[in-house]
Amino acid sequence: MKKIIGEKVILRDIIEKDILDYFRWNTIETEWWLWDAPWEDDGNFDQIKFREKTLDKIEKLKNLHSVRTGFEICIRDSSETNIGWTNSYFIELNENQKKLTAIGIDIPEQWARSNGYGTEAWVLFINYLKKNNITDIYTQTWSGNDRAIGLIMKLGFEECRRLIGIREVRGKKYDALTFKLKN
Repeated sequence: MKKIIGEKVILRDIIEKDILDYFRWNTIETEWWLWDAPWEDDGNFDQIKFREKTLDKIEKLKNLHSVRTGFEICIRDSSETNIGWTNSYFIELNENQKKLTAIGIDIPEQWARSNGYGTEAWVLFINYLKKNNITDIYTQTWSGNDRAIGLIMKLGFEECRRLIGIREVRGKKYDALTFKLKN
């Protein structure tokens, strides 16, 4: 299992016991949906498919020696409480451009927010990607997600694209924002 240990958090591969956290985060404690691309949620979370897909992913990670596309975020304590995840994905800023690496983060555990866990998790993840020759790093959010924008700016990203009014959240229009990490 791949682990990256920081002062406050540990980034690690997903394990079977994490599945129950995802069940809870997607059926009971869903407040985080209000912030992570809320225009995408259709409210359908299939626990059986999620479990099968995750168990398959866990098995593949056991033998995977390539660069990880994300990690679970765990408190650095004896229980290693899972509070969320980091991830990476590809974006294109225009039709003729190569695919660019973007990163995301979610901390569904409300009690764990604003304690520096997200900041450290993203710093660890960014450093991991850079050590694996991913030097151009982007992220995306929407103009109503003040907490994410604060973290993004704090870590040295700068806005590189704004699409005005294309995100509708709870009946109001917001801008789609793309940021690039300054090198």
